[in-house]
Amino acid sequence: MKNFIRLLIGSGENCSDIRYASGISTPDDFIYFEYNNEKYAILSALEIDRGRSCAKNGVNVASEADFGGISRINIINTIAGKCRCNDFTVPDNFPLGLADQMRASGLTVTPEANSFYPEREFKTTDEVKAITAALRAAEAGLAKAIEVLRAGDIYKDQIIYNGQILTSEMLRAEIDSEILHHNMLPTGTICAGGIQGSQPHNAGSGPLKANAPIVMDIFPRSPATGYWGDLTRTVVKGKASDIVRRAYDAVFEAREYAKSLIKIGTYGALIHCAVEGILEKHHFFTGANEQGQFGFFHGLGHGVGLDIHEFPRLSPRSRSALKGGEVVTVEPGLYYPEWGGIRLEDLIYLTADGESVCLTAAPDFLEID
Repeated sequence: MKNFIRLLIGSGENCSDIRYASGISTPDDFIYFEYNNEKYAILSALEIDRGRSCAKNGVNVASEADFGGISRINIINTIAGKCRCNDFTVPDNFPLGLADQMRASGLTVTPEANSFYPEREFKTTDEVKAITAALRAAEAGLAKAIEVLRAGDIYKDQIIYNGQILTSEMLRAEIDSEILHHNMLPTGTICAGGIQGSQPHNAGSGPLKANAPIVMDIFPRSPATGYWGDLTRTVVKGKASDIVRRAYDAVFEAREYAKSLIKIGTYGALIHCAVEGILEKHHFFTGANEQGQFGFFHGLGHGVGLDIHEFPRLSPRSRSALKGGEVVTVEPGLYYPEWGGIRLEDLIYLTADGESVCLTAAPDFLEID
């Protein structure tokens, strides 16, 4: 059997595979490789002592000087020489320019067609704890937002808070500040009010309107562990219209039913299709018109871990069954350019024994007085 050197290059902050493999998080890129049973992280003098203190068991931490240290290609050629192997396997997003340099040096570079560490899909107890800790920070941010909205007054169609018209930016700042107080990093928090909420990834801007839905999608990351939490709730400050109330009830029913289907052996595509059926039963259909897309036009859910979006997927394109050990979001939504959007998201852990555990503790309600 032919041996390969498995090679990764990236920073622990931005490359989830290298953090998963090594346990080391850095702001700058470093080189990690595996050959036979040996694992090495090659770090600069700036990072080597810290790397030694946090590397996973079994990972050898070496300095760039130990491997030639002049340039990346020089270090990689040294790795090939020490291992007496010229064949490298890399992730499919490996830097093209460096791959060309390696091939010019006589090395073979083969991209991995599938996930470099497919076992990342299945979480350990410690990983679930890390995800839950980030989720609790998201819930604290949500609770702060609810507190702000509850304290606000309605004047005509505006929400007045501390003598000012409440904006998406102000509400997001309150959420993000609370997350920071819980030692997590806010990342792209969504506070989209009214018709802005009809675009699922619209972060929201400008004044938030009373009596209109506000979609809040909160997904902080732990700087200590690298794991993410994910949470979405939709609320109305004041009174919801009939169409918003009916959409909320349909999405809530769909989410709860989908959660009951998170079982070993169930296919993500089937769960997604079941949700579509519930929403259509309530006469909420999906399509497009001159104003844009409407209805339920995104996947039902995704895995969460060292990446905010990772395998498995709960979507029509999913072709694999749940196996146990996954942490997934369940987040059906309805979006209509005429009035806005509704999305409700919980985080579910499917244990290796087949128990479906809802990690989310945030309450569900639509209206805030």
